[in-house]
Amino acid sequence: MNRAKRVLGWIIGIIAVLAMIGCAMFSMGFFVQQDIKEVEMYPMPFGSFYTGKLVDGIKNGHGSIIYSNGDRYTGDFVNGEYHGSGSFESAEGWKINATFSHGLPNGNGLLELGNGNVFEGYFDAATIEGEGVFTSYTGWIFDGLWVKGSPTGEGIFTYADGSVYEGGFEYGVATGPGEYTDAEGWSFKGGFSQGLFEGYGTLTFAIGESLTGIWTAGALTELTSMSIPE
Repeated sequence: MNRAKRVLGWIIGIIAVLAMIGCAMFSMGFFVQQDIKEVEMYPMPFGSFYTGKLVDGIKNGHGSIIYSNGDRYTGDFVNGEYHGSGSFESAEGWKINATFSHGLPNGNGLLELGNGNVFEGYFDAATIEGEGVFTSYTGWIFDGLWVKGSPTGEGIFTYADGSVYEGGFEYGVATGPGEYTDAEGWSFKGGFSQGLFEGYGTLTFAIGESLTGIWTAGALTELTSMSIPE
């Protein structure tokens, strides 16, 4: 019985201490009641208007902001910045649906330009980076790796007429080992430099005849073998 009383006394003492700590923390500002409210077309700096959640006057949570020039963002905010899933529509006609981080597209996204060009892939701080597919309104498509907004690395370029190049790229130009197949039936497999045949490779004509050798700036400079179909 005495032991039970002592335990109960300890518990009451601990509760009292915790209560004192809580009061002290509250008086020091550790527990501050936040001003949270939902607003609609709330005026913001520079002529913009915000609809969504405000926490202590700062955009947080899901919302939408319309800027004075007509640009619009709808999506997630954290501490006033685009952060999370969102969609930005420019008054100039282009729009992007993407994952945002600290105000910039950062992650997978879909960019639709006003002229009909479309990119779907990865963004790093608003720059196309990593894997992605660019479809031009003129009909060509690039599917592959990007570095700082330019095709660099392995990829597949499909021309509007159906011709296809698959291989290495450097700043958007065929460079390194690759294979080009023309819509008219002929093909080249080998090295490329600045978009031209370079080094060892084989040119195969539509009729089946092939030339293998060393190529320089797109021209055959050393023939090592030739094949003629029977």
